[in-house]
Amino acid sequence: MARTRAAVRGRDQELTALRTALAPDGGRLIVLTGPAGIGRTALLDRVARLLAADGARVLPLRLGIGPDGGGDPYALAALVRAVRERFEQLQESGLSEALSAVAQLRDARGRERGGWTPAVVAALDGLFETVGRRERVALLVDDAHAVAEPAPVLSAARRAGCLVVATCEEGAERGPGLAELLTDADRVMTIGPLADDVALSLVRRAAGARLDESVVTALRTALGPLLGNPGTVLGTLDALRRSGRLVTFEGRLCLSDPAEPVALPADHPLLRRASALGGTAVRLLGAVALLDGLDLDALPPLADILEADSVDCGRGLDLLIEAGVLTAGPDGRISCRCPALAATAAGRFRARRGTALHAALAERLLAGHRRSGGVDPVVLADHVARGGAAVTLDDDTVRLLLTMGAAAEQEEPERATLWYSAALRRLPPTGPEHARTLCRLLLLVVRTGRYELLREPLTRYAEHGCAEESVDEIRLAAILLALHSGVPPAERAVRELLDAPFPGRGPTAFSEWWFDRRLAPDPHRPPATDGDTVAGAGAGAGAGAGAQAGTEPRGWAELTAEAGASTGGEAETPAGGKASVGGGAGAGERAGAGARDGTAAGDGARGGAGRSDLLSAALCGDVDACERVWRSSGGAVPSPEWDRLRQAALVADMAEVARLVIGADYRVPETGVLGAYHRVVRGYADADWTRAMSAVRELELSPAEDTLARHAARLLAVDMCAARGEFGQAARWLTLATRAPRLAVLRTWARVGLAARKGDDGQAVRVALLAGPRLRRAGLRAGLSILLSRALRIAVLGDDHEGAAELLAEIELLSHEHHVDAQESLLLARGLVHRDPECAREATDLIRERGDLPALMESCLAVARFAPDPRPWLREAHALATRCGAAALLERVREVTRERGVPAPRARGRRDALAVTEQRIIELIGEGLTNRQIALRLRLSEKTVENYLTRLFARTGCRSRVELAAASLTGRLARTPT
Repeated sequence: MARTRAAVRGRDQELTALRTALAPDGGRLIVLTGPAGIGRTALLDRVARLLAADGARVLPLRLGIGPDGGGDPYALAALVRAVRERFEQLQESGLSEALSAVAQLRDARGRERGGWTPAVVAALDGLFETVGRRERVALLVDDAHAVAEPAPVLSAARRAGCLVVATCEEGAERGPGLAELLTDADRVMTIGPLADDVALSLVRRAAGARLDESVVTALRTALGPLLGNPGTVLGTLDALRRSGRLVTFEGRLCLSDPAEPVALPADHPLLRRASALGGTAVRLLGAVALLDGLDLDALPPLADILEADSVDCGRGLDLLIEAGVLTAGPDGRISCRCPALAATAAGRFRARRGTALHAALAERLLAGHRRSGGVDPVVLADHVARGGAAVTLDDDTVRLLLTMGAAAEQEEPERATLWYSAALRRLPPTGPEHARTLCRLLLLVVRTGRYELLREPLTRYAEHGCAEESVDEIRLAAILLALHSGVPPAERAVRELLDAPFPGRGPTAFSEWWFDRRLAPDPHRPPATDGDTVAGAGAGAGAGAGAQAGTEPRGWAELTAEAGASTGGEAETPAGGKASVGGGAGAGERAGAGARDGTAAGDGARGGAGRSDLLSAALCGDVDACERVWRSSGGAVPSPEWDRLRQAALVADMAEVARLVIGADYRVPETGVLGAYHRVVRGYADADWTRAMSAVRELELSPAEDTLARHAARLLAVDMCAARGEFGQAARWLTLATRAPRLAVLRTWARVGLAARKGDDGQAVRVALLAGPRLRRAGLRAGLSILLSRALRIAVLGDDHEGAAELLAEIELLSHEHHVDAQESLLLARGLVHRDPECAREATDLIRERGDLPALMESCLAVARFAPDPRPWLREAHALATRCGAAALLERVREVTRERGVPAPRARGRRDALAVTEQRIIELIGEGLTNRQIALRLRLSEKTVENYLTRLFARTGCRSRVELAAASLTGRLARTPT
């Protein structure tokens, strides 16, 4: 990895210690140690500038470079070169003679049996005494470890009264010469890693463009403990750029495929260190990387696979651990230092793939197990499971996997999932054991999030079919995989399963709902209509209020009914209560048990078939059917639990729907389509729009197809960009979003917001008044009250009293005639139209409790138009708009502030809170922009930016731009309260 030169950041403590150590007169020898890439050279350059500013003559000495290379073990040639390069600056009488004496002796290099000759010692003493005759001289030596005997030259400089600061690499091979230097030093200082926030500020500065947060998160995850090494983090960023992994998307630098692992540069010092240990060490490193860790029990068979001696392999592992390349956990398991190192090492180890290596280990462990036993069954089962179809399993091994899987379900569900998956490969697809094991696997996949394990059963189904009683489980597996991956299956037989009706939703196919198309179209089926208009949306079977839940497939019902049973304990129900569940009880038994132990009957119903109906209705966005099931199973409406479920269904947040319905046995995925979209929804509602937009871009750059979640994310992006005044980007997102009926209300909501942010309140109200009745008549009433509430707030802000009254009437009609739960919308609409602050306050309390901060921001701004004291409403609206970075809404806050004749909003009780411009300046500093670039970006003068910074330094106590950005990243600066 090429040496990265950068300004010193985050080294105030080290610089202070160096100033103290170098302050005394006379000769001093200070040694700076640290791992490769930690910034030793940058720190030494900073020391050079400080000493030069104090009037010292600086003589830099770079070792290990130049034509002499390894033929200069005592650094004499490097010293002669350095003095010659600065001969004119030194200008001391007798310098030429002293330098010639050293140059004449450098070929001998003092290599006599007794060590250095007196002539060499005398020549060095004479040279340094001449150099430092009139002024203090500082000898700065970089990479002292690069020569065999650095101590004699450096000690001679100190004897002559010079300041000597030398760096050496921590972990470099320490011969007698380097050991002598460290012993002889007046002080040895170890340079530790940078704080994460400082390291990431370096990344943002080096990126050269606005860096998406997903890149920062990926680097943090991939580098782990190496994130604080500036050479490593900057080298990895450069490697990503050179490999084409960094792409500019919507003005941000993003990862082209966020799911692809981030790897260290091929020439990273840790990889060079491993190569220096020999071929066995390199193969061991690759094997550990491919295996994702190594248990010592697997070392003998691994040595056999690598065709190496077991003792040599053990010694190689010890050397790799000592070199900091591998780490050993408390349980003895050996792993790579960080995921990025594993990614690079695995790519180098091309002789085998990870699956093949696991399979080879599994075969050898199985042979040992059959011969004499004594093999750890957990290690054996792990390698068998990860070895894939290449491992030959007999009936005994299958029984072992099933037994161990059943025992591990409660404590180690991840392992149990792998073991069931491996056993399923050997079970006949038409047998009863296959059906039972597939059902257990589905339940565990939902708990662990390992949806990729469903690919193999689906492929086998396409090749060999399955028993009739397993079809529902296979269909459910296909649905779950498609939901979380966003990629349609390749096999036609599996595509046909997804073209079947969605569970409980009448003739609507899952593929049409999720992918907006059929995957295996029937040539005899007439083509679907465009669905571009709201009138056509009424034909979306099951989408409107009149859709009734049909008969649920067994697999779907068992997933929701048995999810809690997998823990053998208590599972949280959607209503927040506890339902008693048992490991093997059926749905009816569990409901009965719940009634006997005092659990509400409704909770018991939601633990069985009720959960199934609820899940399918919510996933389809059929809020009316969802509410009917919720009420019939004993759930309260309104209630906080129902509000969360309804809100998740409205915005198609499938991960949150599943979490609320299935309970603690569903793991919200961190990756994949549902995981990314869940971050979009949560970031939007929490007013963390930077995170939300990063997740939107992640969805766009993923290999997944256009799904319902991606289209919904685009519509939320429309609103965020419009509120920030980025109208061109908002229009582009709106163009990309589908016009499918399922998202018709959300699309209209985004269009209304875009028109209002652009200043056309009248157009926004007209769109809502035209679309509202059409959507209601088409049966698309889910979320309609929220759309109408937004339009009504805009009408109040624009003094459109007639439009506000019409929108109130539409909300009341929706509530009374169609029994839509619109308590929050009704309260807010009546409070705004009738100018009733108490009614409006009650409504905003409900919005705040629901956690919808953008809606709260808009509502506070509207109430401020007529509230007797608008200041608290404006203060909250201002704080939320600042938190979102919503420039368009901040301008509306200023308009209402001027209109009401009150002081501009300030953070109550927080005099040091940051204004929005100040926060934006700090963000741009973190991205590496100069004052001039910040001025151009914010349309300010450069002098104004400098004035802002001066005030920020005075208020925060920070002394530099870097410290200011770092303090902001760690939350040490005061922020506007919410």
